Amino acid sequence: MIKIWFFWTPELAKNVLEDICDSNRFEVCFAVTQADKPVWRWLEIKESPVKAYSKEKSIPVYSPEKIRNNNEFIDEINKYEADYFIVVAYGKIMPNEILEMPKKMCINVHGSILPKYRWASPIQSALMAWDKVTWVTIMKMSEWMDEWDIIDILEIWIDKFDTSELLYEKFQKVSWRFLIDTLDKLDKWVIQAKKQDNSLATYCKKINKEDWLADFNKSAEILFNLWKWLTPWPWLYTQYKDKKLIIVECDYDLLLSDIAVSYDLWEVIVSDKGIWIVCSDWILILKKIKLEWKKAQDINDFINWYKDLIWYNFLCSI
Repeated sequence: MIKIWFFWTPELAKNVLEDICDSNRFEVCFAVTQADKPVWRWLEIKESPVKAYSKEKSIPVYSPEKIRNNNEFIDEINKYEADYFIVVAYGKIMPNEILEMPKKMCINVHGSILPKYRWASPIQSALMAWDKVTWVTIMKMSEWMDEWDIIDILEIWIDKFDTSELLYEKFQKVSWRFLIDTLDKLDKWVIQAKKQDNSLATYCKKINKEDWLADFNKSAEILFNLWKWLTPWPWLYTQYKDKKLIIVECDYDLLLSDIAVSYDLWEVIVSDKGIWIVCSDWILILKKIKLEWKKAQDINDFINWYKDLIWYNFLCSI
């Protein structure tokens, strides 16, 4: 039986842990997850999904505030003898003294085809680059983030309306079973790790506040991909009467040049195409929007309450 250590926090991790525990091939020696944190406005302390499931299955679980230079924690987990150590989205950089503990290998699951989109936001970066496909990469770990050998890859297609949230859900659905199958083949020497070509490395773009505010001087296609990238956080928005107007759902389409001259840039128009905003190139079609601190509404329902949105020019709010 393959013995593994488990370092993970989000809901995805709980799904992986369930599959591993249901398998006869693996034994989870212990799990490590982020420390419990307050959530929502009442600041209620809530356990992570991994911690709750581990306690249910009587798996030892640790939630240290820090792992680097934490001798007490390191001495504690060093008592377990395990073959592999697995981490995804744990949120802390692993020190070398932990990476060297497993008998065989430390493994990471990454949301791109390495060495493309190294670092922390590969799923969002694929959307911003207008990629039609992304990948799950299972790799060996080192202290140098996302730079070690590749064990296996799995392709994921990106659909037109895939936001960061939807693409992450696709990643969740396939990655844990892919991980389990890959780990089994790796342990049987069916596959072997291969070195990355560092000359091809690219790195994830950092999300800046300037990206959140829609600039209709850009093409509608660029804004549409920004919307995919920024949804469900921190959202693409514009200013409407000194309030944030968040674009929850949208599309884009061609506006013929001979018709475009009839409208002003940044103006809201209603036509047979729906309700849309004039951009420098093409049009951004509004499907669902929300004012800050309000619920999202279908664009037609919103117009029933805010009729002056039609013919409104967002440039006047900047």
